Amino acid sequence: MLFNRFAIAVTTIVALGGSAIALTKPTLSHQVIAQTPTNSLRQHRAQSGGWLKELNLTPQQIQQMKQIRTQSKEQMTQKRQAVRQGQQELHDLIAGRASTQQVREKYNQIKVIKQQLADAQFENTLAIREILNPEQRQKFADRMYKKPPQNQPPKQN
Repeated sequence: MLFNRFAIAVTTIVALGGSAIALTKPTLSHQVIAQTPTNSLRQHRAQSGGWLKELNLTPQQIQQMKQIRTQSKEQMTQKRQAVRQGQQELHDLIAGRASTQQVREKYNQIKVIKQQLADAQFENTLAIREILNPEQRQKFADRMYKKPPQNQPPKQN
């Protein structure tokens, strides 16, 4: 849950409120990942982008964030595609006659790719952190670790 909030915040920052990168959740099935974003997810992304204004970014900071996004976009896209493909293959192995060992190996391959994706997202967060001033860092951290309201269940993204 905390990692998902973290990943969403990072992606939103990197995307600068534009078209946010769709993140895969480690427990999602291949069918859910392949779907287009729902209206509620689009609305959540739009709302998340609104708080970027609160950071009062300078034009130079905005440019640096765009550069971070540009540098990592292709790698992230490839990793997400590899996860989706691996999940489809895992599904097929589970549904088919593959040995337990083959299924386990595919699962472990997917797990490694997901970890690489998470590591890349974290590196982007660190890069973004470096361009923020102390006040902006505090707002950024507060937003990333903001708890959901008590009367609502946590969002599943």
